[in-house]
Amino acid sequence: MNEPTQPTLKRPPVTPESMVQRLKKARTTLETSFKDFHLLLSDKLLDINKSNAKKTQEKHIVDELVKACVILESANIGEGVMALAVIALREHLKVRDRVNELEYDLEVTKKTLNLLKRDLEK
Repeated sequence: MNEPTQPTLKRPPVTPESMVQRLKKARTTLETSFKDFHLLLSDKLLDINKSNAKKTQEKHIVDELVKACVILESANIGEGVMALAVIALREHLKVRDRVNELEYDLEVTKKTLNLLKRDLEK
């Protein structure tokens, strides 16, 4: 008895040229998405004030970044993961630097307020 089989999906054969083009496109997308992602992190708009369009745009940028890394990973194991890791580390250092600046500014403001308070109490 013949059992029903699922139809096989026909894909075009992967040629070295098509793979090279796919990788080039993925790397270009990764670079563009990284720049867009970096701009997202420098945006000072509070989440509560973001429109749905802005939130959708942010999601799209992250999705494009991940898709490019998945393509790189499928062609060259480790490349996509490494790209995401490098992006995460770089952005983490930038966020750390910004937090340090804010903490410094806060301490300066506290000292200034304490000096003003002392002057007022005299």
